[in-house]
Amino acid sequence: MKKITICAILFCLIFSSACTKKQEDSKKTQVYTSFYAIYDFAKTICGDYADVHNIVPSGTEPHDWEPGTQDMLAISNADVVFYNGLGMENWTDKVKTSIENPDVKFVELSAEVDTIDNADPHIWLDPENVIIMCKTISDTMCQADPDNEAAYKANLAEFTKELTQLNNEFEDSLRNIKTNKLVVSHSAYGYMCSAYGLEQCPIEGIGAESEPSPSQMKEIIEYIKNNKIKYIFYEELVSPKIAQTISKETDTELLPLNPFEGSEQEEDYLTVMRKNLKNILISLSN
Repeated sequence: MKKITICAILFCLIFSSACTKKQEDSKKTQVYTSFYAIYDFAKTICGDYADVHNIVPSGTEPHDWEPGTQDMLAISNADVVFYNGLGMENWTDKVKTSIENPDVKFVELSAEVDTIDNADPHIWLDPENVIIMCKTISDTMCQADPDNEAAYKANLAEFTKELTQLNNEFEDSLRNIKTNKLVVSHSAYGYMCSAYGLEQCPIEGIGAESEPSPSQMKEIIEYIKNNKIKYIFYEELVSPKIAQTISKETDTELLPLNPFEGSEQEEDYLTVMRKNLKNILISLSN
């Protein structure tokens, strides 16, 4: 067992060293992102003109994730680190003070966004906020890599058009709905609800792993019955056990709703949000 542990440690050190050497050999700007949504936005703006790395592994629920030694070594070789802020990443302050490279630029993408609830970090579920976040990414990259400024600005302009179209689809589809109530897996959808006149009833809190108390379960079940809810939303990165229990108790069906925190299939934002819109319309049509 001891030999296996030593071999595992040596493998991690060798792998980390190889990754660091590859980054050092690349002449591109090294960009790190705090979780999948930020990675998707940064990759869209940067294209192939920068090396974009996601810190949190795809398919991982990012709320309680913490970086390990290997992650810290990788981040220390970054030129830019984009993160959401608003408490989404509990580790950023620790990393800022721990890495020895003072030239790493940390950029908080929520800084320019008008927040509606300081407890809810899921600002990207409103496409208009994503436009603001991506402008910050583009502006930062233009400063870090001025040789490719035209490409970053062009990518921003194209993505802004696509996000505006997505926002219009949400507004047009949800304009004349007869009911606006959603029962969701955790309290992640405040910005989306605020943007489109919806109301969320979360099973769990801001953190996706916080379970409801028996009294809260009773309130949720009563809410479902009183409002004649037919569907309960679950998430792919969170255990559906509690949603399944409530579904059986209330004779409702389950539908996926993706907060785009991490993606096992590594789908892009536009695809995920259109799937979300489709399922929201199904839930509100009954």
